[in-house]
Amino acid sequence: MPQSPSDYAQQAQELCVLPDIYTKLTDMLAQDECTLDDLAEIIIMEPAIASSLLKIANSAMFNFPKQVDNIQKALLLLGLKEVQKLVNAYGVTAAFSGLDPQIADMDKFWEISVDCALICQFLARRKKIANTDTIFLSGLFHNLGALALIHNAPKEVKYCEQYDSKETPWQRQQDVFGFTFADCSAELLQLWNLPDNIVEPISKFNLAFQKELDAASNLLYIGSRLAVYNAHPGLYSKKNIVGQHLLEDLGLSMKDVDDALDYCNEKAMEMLSAFPIY
Repeated sequence: MPQSPSDYAQQAQELCVLPDIYTKLTDMLAQDECTLDDLAEIIIMEPAIASSLLKIANSAMFNFPKQVDNIQKALLLLGLKEVQKLVNAYGVTAAFSGLDPQIADMDKFWEISVDCALICQFLARRKKIANTDTIFLSGLFHNLGALALIHNAPKEVKYCEQYDSKETPWQRQQDVFGFTFADCSAELLQLWNLPDNIVEPISKFNLAFQKELDAASNLLYIGSRLAVYNAHPGLYSKKNIVGQHLLEDLGLSMKDVDDALDYCNEKAMEMLSAFPIY
């Protein structure tokens, strides 16, 4: 059995393959001469990603005043930078869409992942926190390590997911594996060559109580804890699980936290339906 986050990530990379369309689009986006028309020609020929991008463009993530009803319009409204984020979101979630739901509670997994992404995005926008333009994807991907570990350590992952009020998920992961799921997430995303500004917060956020971290990492720490709190009402104390000093460092109040939870509860189902995760 592999022992390190890197070992598990290497094996997951072989089992959970990024779709060909993702590779093709990321190669195009890396070229300076890439245009929205070039991207549209490719996307229109791939119904799976075309439908996902239209769903996302029409979702609460962007809240455009009119319905976006074709790929060209979606790309024009979104722009290359946002399209690149959405291609990353599509590719990575699609790579794990075929996992057997009998092995893990996939509904709960994606609920927590999407909640974390929405909470981070809401708080970053509310407080205009610098350098957090990709925080939604960091939140969405932060726990992928759990899925990467399932193939080789299903019993251990299941045990880690049965946490209770006396022990947080991250403590249990550390006790069982010697690292957290996020450590494996970061290794896998690096193997897939995702941008550093998505991966770095994932690699660091669980150290927020041990080191001084950047705003994106601290925000991801708060978002990850609130997502678990939201998924298990009454299991943890809201104030204790997020860490008051981290809220203060980011200029966040408990009202901001409550507003973020309300936002994610309102928008999560729409976002869940937009990604290829079932």
